[in-house]
Amino acid sequence: MANINFDREYYKNLIAKHGYQELNISAIDFNLGDINKDILQRKWLCHSKGYIFAKELLDKKSIVTTGIGISGAPHMGTLGQIFNSIFLQNHGINTQFVLGDLDAYNGKKLSLSYVKELSEQYKSFITKLGYSTTDGNILRNQFDASEVTRTMYLIAKFIEDKDFDNVEEDLHNFYSDKGKVDKDMSFRRKTSLTLMTADFIDLVINHSFTNVLVTLGVDEHKYVLFSEKILERVIESGEILPSDSIINFGAMYTHIIRGFNNYPKMSKSFPDSSINIEMKSDEIRNRILNERTNKIPEEDTVYQMMCLVSKFNSEELSKRYIACKEDKALWMKYKNDYIEYLIDIFKLW
Repeated sequence: MANINFDREYYKNLIAKHGYQELNISAIDFNLGDINKDILQRKWLCHSKGYIFAKELLDKKSIVTTGIGISGAPHMGTLGQIFNSIFLQNHGINTQFVLGDLDAYNGKKLSLSYVKELSEQYKSFITKLGYSTTDGNILRNQFDASEVTRTMYLIAKFIEDKDFDNVEEDLHNFYSDKGKVDKDMSFRRKTSLTLMTADFIDLVINHSFTNVLVTLGVDEHKYVLFSEKILERVIESGEILPSDSIINFGAMYTHIIRGFNNYPKMSKSFPDSSINIEMKSDEIRNRILNERTNKIPEEDTVYQMMCLVSKFNSEELSKRYIACKEDKALWMKYKNDYIEYLIDIFKLW
């Protein structure tokens, strides 16, 4: 798995194996609120029960939830999750955004003082970008959410050690071989995964949401399968939630932004793979302008960035798609314009 490529073949195999439905115009059969199918498929790749979430969006108490590890300054993949949450909010859909400070403290062995300081900086930055914390929207870290820690303990009763055997994200071996995470499923990693699951399930237990959609990168799809399994056990027991509870728990997954310098994805753990928010302007320009264009726009690093980290509408993204594929001069202009856009955004950090 160390040499995994997030290309069409990877997505095709993953979708077939897990029964996900690809998010493209020919296959998707739902809009999400007033979000058009075309823009939806540009921002997300595939879904599990997403059509049920969309169908019940107005009839049930609904929320979209995501989270990010905060082991360092945001890179483009992190920004993509932030921008997608703001995009959903702007279309009237409530969201939860969780900052994984305890995950970074525990899973990445970072100091508590560092991750607490970083979580406050993230909160400020995310709100400056336009994330709303009113009208049912949630922006929080893990350290200060003691009720979620209680939920973590409550659901732990329904988790067995063997449940963790197949929860690794698809690039785990790549990270562990480089010494970035524990190779084995240590107690520390199990704790982080259980807390992340509680971040999702707490919305049902303590906030009475009955229609929940998780949005993550597609390489993290096993986290959702794990959480769904635990929620089913919690309901079946009847101890915490009524055994006749009807909860829709689905997911929608983004493409993985390809990394620069031949890395499979952008990662805070590997600075050469990404553009992060603390890079100097010249570094950003050099990295984007020197990146070789992939004539398959869906697999082009810069086009992927434009889809996730921008406010482009469907028509604007369509123009960039065609330019990436067919018009070298226009594509170069779009890349230069995008560089200036990113530089302005990064000043908010």
